[in-house]
Amino acid sequence: MEDEMLKVNILSITASGFLMLLTGLLLYLFKDLVSRNIRFFLPIPPIGVAAYIFVFNMFRYYNAELPGNFWDTLRELTYSAVISGIVFCTYSVLILLITYIFKGLH
Repeated sequence: MEDEMLKVNILSITASGFLMLLTGLLLYLFKDLVSRNIRFFLPIPPIGVAAYIFVFNMFRYYNAELPGNFWDTLRELTYSAVISGIVFCTYSVLILLITYIFKGLH
């Protein structure tokens, strides 16, 4: 089992790196569009790392396998995306409020 998780870890890192490379190339090719909207593209690297961690943890939880069937896997991905989205929005709103309040104090 440990050998399988090592394979999953290495393959997950490799896939994550490859996808980041493709994303970087696409962003570079469309750099004029990206430069006008950079605030939306800066979170891509941490999201890529979060996705790698999610995939690795899912494989570890299911003993180096995918959950039962396609729908179980889709459910896991959906739950993760919804929870992550809620946390992202909550953190963003709180950081905005805290920053705005403290900015006004000084």
